Amino acid sequence: MSVDESSPDPQPPGPQADTAALFEQAVRTHSRRLLAIARSIAGNRASAEDVVQQALANLFEHRARYDWREPGGLMRRAVVNEALRILRQPRMTMVADDHPGHSSLPDGGMLDRETIEKVRSAIDRLPEHFRAALVLCEYEGMAYVQIAEVLGCSVPQVKTWLHRGRKQLARMLEEFMSPEK
Repeated sequence: MSVDESSPDPQPPGPQADTAALFEQAVRTHSRRLLAIARSIAGNRASAEDVVQQALANLFEHRARYDWREPGGLMRRAVVNEALRILRQPRMTMVADDHPGHSSLPDGGMLDRETIEKVRSAIDRLPEHFRAALVLCEYEGMAYVQIAEVLGCSVPQVKTWLHRGRKQLARMLEEFMSPEK
C-alpha cells in the first residue's frame, strides 16, 4: 500500500510539537500588536513588556488547550486580561515615554509632549475597564463585538464603558483644552 496522497508531510512527532510550532508562529506574527495593546493599557513600555511576556508564558504553558490556526483574538484577550491584572496591583512610578513626533514650531515639541502627557495621565486615571475598552476601540480599531469578547462582557456593557470613559476623559481634559482668555 502506498503513502496516503492527502497528507504530503510526514506526521510530526506529536501534538505538542505541532502546537509549539503554531504558537511560535503566532508570537512572531502578533507580538508587535500585542505590545502596543499592552502599552496602551499598562501605560509604559516596561510594564507592557512584562504583561506580554507573562500572557505569552501562560498561553504557552496551556497551548494544547487552544486552536492556534487563528490565534489573534486569544492572544489579545490574554494580554488585556494580564494588563488588567497588573493594573489591580499597587503601582510604582510611571516611566516617561518619549514622543517620536517633531513640530516645526520652536515650542511645538514642548506643547506636543505636554498634550500627550495630559492625555496619558487622564487615561491612566480612568477605571480599568473604561481604559481597556477605550484603548481597544480607539487605538486598536476593534468593533464592539470584538471588545466584548476580549473583555469577557456584553456589547451593551462595552458601549456603556466607552460612553462613560469618554465623558470622564472629556471632564479631565476640559481645563487643559479650553482656550485661554
